[in-house]
Amino acid sequence: MQYLLDGAQMKAVDRYNIEEIGIPSLALMERAAFAVADEAEKICPPQGRMLVVCGTGNNGADGLAAARMLYLHGKKVEIVVSGSMERATEEYRIQRRILEKLGFPVNTMDIFREYNIKGRYDVIIDALFGIGLSRPLEGEAKQIVQWINEAGRCGSKVLSVDIPTGISAGTGGVLGTAVRAQATVTFGYEKLGMALYPGADYAGRHIVADIGFAKPPNLEGAARSFLPGEKIRLPRRPSDGNKGTFGRVFLAAGSAGMSGAAYLSGKAAYLSGAGLVQIHTVKENMPVLQSLLPEAVITVCDPSMVSEGRALSPRVSVLVAGPGFSTKAYAGELLKKLLQERQEYGIPCILDADALNLLAEDQSLFSYLDGRVVVTPHMGEMARLTGKSIEGLKADPILAAKEFYEEYGIICVLKDARTVVASERGVYVNCSGNDGMATGGSGDVLSGLLGGLAAGGMELAEAAETGVYLHGLAGDTAAGRLGRHAMLAGDILEAAGTVLHAWE
Repeated sequence: MQYLLDGAQMKAVDRYNIEEIGIPSLALMERAAFAVADEAEKICPPQGRMLVVCGTGNNGADGLAAARMLYLHGKKVEIVVSGSMERATEEYRIQRRILEKLGFPVNTMDIFREYNIKGRYDVIIDALFGIGLSRPLEGEAKQIVQWINEAGRCGSKVLSVDIPTGISAGTGGVLGTAVRAQATVTFGYEKLGMALYPGADYAGRHIVADIGFAKPPNLEGAARSFLPGEKIRLPRRPSDGNKGTFGRVFLAAGSAGMSGAAYLSGKAAYLSGAGLVQIHTVKENMPVLQSLLPEAVITVCDPSMVSEGRALSPRVSVLVAGPGFSTKAYAGELLKKLLQERQEYGIPCILDADALNLLAEDQSLFSYLDGRVVVTPHMGEMARLTGKSIEGLKADPILAAKEFYEEYGIICVLKDARTVVASERGVYVNCSGNDGMATGGSGDVLSGLLGGLAAGGMELAEAAETGVYLHGLAGDTAAGRLGRHAMLAGDILEAAGTVLHAWE
């Protein structure tokens, strides 16, 4: 796992290391600058020209130090500064004095406005503003960002220092305008705003540089993510186990004409380790499901007899409800019955798709939910559940997921380009996956994966985080085979088996 820090959390890391541990601020700055200079040399042609654009804060000081290192390496580098010395930080003043003693000129924006920089520089280093920016850019700063982006469109490679200027370190939002970088060197920890969209797009390739931070004791509240390519330790499967040992998934899915959702979710549950999958669906789906997934037990839901008898038994390990479920009256009655029974037996539950739409229509159903329930809404479903706008939810998905979890005590898997999981474990942000997964049935695969992992012995919150990560890796594997345009949900399903095999 890795931590994803916002601006305030990263500043707390700085303070802890400088004030409590006693690491000099300039020592950390030198290592940060070295990482920037090293990356700049890698992306610049041997005789290329570089321009470092600095503010007068510590981000600008990093830029000055990096420029000095490049200059001392014999590189063709120039500096331009925006901002007044009256507001400069002490670290900036120190770096500026070092350059003056070396005779390295520092230019102001007034000089650079006199000519067009397009095509003049192979690399432009953006050290204008860092993680402390919290208000929209305006005036000269806004013009400089537009100026850098225009140069980038004309062929210059743009390298940002710590975070692209104009990107919120906490939400990934664009503060009026922002630098579009080909790469960003960030220090110590990945920044939350570079993990979330649109910040992830603006940051380009991410390089997390170890500059010698000691880990403070108060990072447990920070958002987390699996490291790229990290392998997960799956629950141990006893050699003498049987299908009961590995759990039974009860899957309520598939209305008339929606057998595909039940198939995708059911097979995903099997692939992720469930010993037995029981699909409860309408009779129209039986022939298709018996043909496509003969391993599953199929039981019939008669819409006219939903209220009769019991659907669940104490032997069920996890209930998954919603894929292709429909929002008809009988489906609402069935969902209420299933939620009452799972509450009575203490069965964990995963609610997806139409189960969420029914929940939004009849909020009395929330009374049957508790901490052993996972909801998996996409932004549209979350808007219906909460009454908030999609735009508002997307502006701060972490806040939306946390507020939902805190209000209802339900594990929330808020699906988007970066899926957020909020639970008793804290906040998890998923960084696997790609836009090819935006295809019908992809969510059905996810609900099945979550069910299979939970049935196989994972705690529900851990299963939610692991399942989302597995789902994204499967999508990346499928995209590697087929491309993002051609992949289907079934390809994600099959690729999940490949990923799980690599984890064993």
